[in-house]
Amino acid sequence: MSLASKKLSILITGATGCAGTHLSELAISRGARVCGFALSGNFVRGSSGRFEDVRHLAAIEAAVAETEPDWVFHLAALIPGAQPDALGEDFISTNVTGTYFVLDAVRRLAPKARVLVAISSAVYGQPSDHNQPITEDFPLQSQSMYAMAKTGQDFLAAQFYVEHGLHTIRGRTFNQTGPREPAALVCATLARQIALIEAGRQAPVLRVITLATRRDFTDVRDVVEGYWAALEYGLAGQAYNICSGRSRSIRQIAEILVGLSTVRGIRMVETGPPPGPGAILEQAGDASRLRACSGWRPRIPLEQSLRDLLDEWRARVRAEAG
Repeated sequence: MSLASKKLSILITGATGCAGTHLSELAISRGARVCGFALSGNFVRGSSGRFEDVRHLAAIEAAVAETEPDWVFHLAALIPGAQPDALGEDFISTNVTGTYFVLDAVRRLAPKARVLVAISSAVYGQPSDHNQPITEDFPLQSQSMYAMAKTGQDFLAAQFYVEHGLHTIRGRTFNQTGPREPAALVCATLARQIALIEAGRQAPVLRVITLATRRDFTDVRDVVEGYWAALEYGLAGQAYNICSGRSRSIRQIAEILVGLSTVRGIRMVETGPPPGPGAILEQAGDASRLRACSGWRPRIPLEQSLRDLLDEWRARVRAEAG
């Protein structure tokens, strides 16, 4: 369905989160009517919103019935660190049961809608060959409760296509960074420390659990472009990686941020034990499937993503100081 032929009605769960706000802005800029669904936070100007829980089926049903969506982006999820006391059952109830409720409500109330379910590259686990980028055909191998819950989301999206013919897309996103990244995630944690050091509120020591692990980072603004491209051009029932295709170590991330700082001589200190047996040491993805069908590719360099993230934290630290 093209925006040229119809003004899209779009429902976004997790709409007040990092990716959700950027996606809302993108959709509005492209002329869509956007309804957000979230537990808390601020909906983007120009969108409408409902403060509800995806674990409440009646609330999801009401949102789908009212919105009559052409497209649904299901981004709502519990992520590690968001709730320090979260249990395994919390990941299952929010990520798996919540996804089932969203898909089932859309199947019954808006069966012609296209649905993208945001999946994490955590479902791939640790690849045996670090030099081989991960494609969508790589076997899913959960190594944490979070990864298992995201795998459950992936299977549900595939099953709703097979069993009910619902137009589902699985967007398997590797690590994202950039403005509005949640404070619990690694790049934001480091950027916040740099901002505190510059403000004189922290000694010039950058603390990080480990510097060795490597991840494939993509700017969140490119990620939501990828979500859009996958839902517009992707094949129903298919999975699409959304990634840069290059892994970067946490040390490299820290070095970029230290280099952007106005304070010289910042030391980096590892505070945690070495990664355990179940840890993912390195991931790099392959997004050629999405690129082939839509032309999508990331455009924002990692250095710019981190610069924008650091500027955001500088502003937040200044605001905290009054």
